Amino acid sequence: MRKWVIWLISVVGIELTGIISGFFAGDIQSIYQQLQKPPLSPPGSIIGTIWTIIYALMGTALFLLIISKVSKKMKASAITLFAIQQILNFSWSILFFGGNHYWIATLVIIVLIAMIIFCMRVFYYINKAASFLFAPYLVWCLYAGYLCLGLAILN
Repeated sequence: MRKWVIWLISVVGIELTGIISGFFAGDIQSIYQQLQKPPLSPPGSIIGTIWTIIYALMGTALFLLIISKVSKKMKASAITLFAIQQILNFSWSILFFGGNHYWIATLVIIVLIAMIIFCMRVFYYINKAASFLFAPYLVWCLYAGYLCLGLAILN
């Protein structure tokens, strides 16, 4: 299979997980607008755009892991870690927006942040670019963690 096809499948696949999670979470925009927000909260209109960019970066990181020239065991471990963080990511918006479980979602995002850091460390030894592509994701999730905690406290 050509590399650009693998890249496209990786990116579209990760984007789809975000879309499906958003579908199960309900009307995120209106729920977000109704919440009391902590200082430095972004306008709801930009959040989807930011996630779209981050998912594209994540999909590209996955592609780099898939095509890496490392042992099957190392590659399988990295892709498993990627899948675990993706499951946490997928469940967060469903818990937060779909279920209004703000405190559980706060715990999930803390675990997700730890998992992203762990992924970045493991990815670094396989493909440095894959690790660096997770940096914006880490920064955004740290910010989202602050927002999640603030929203849990205020709501």
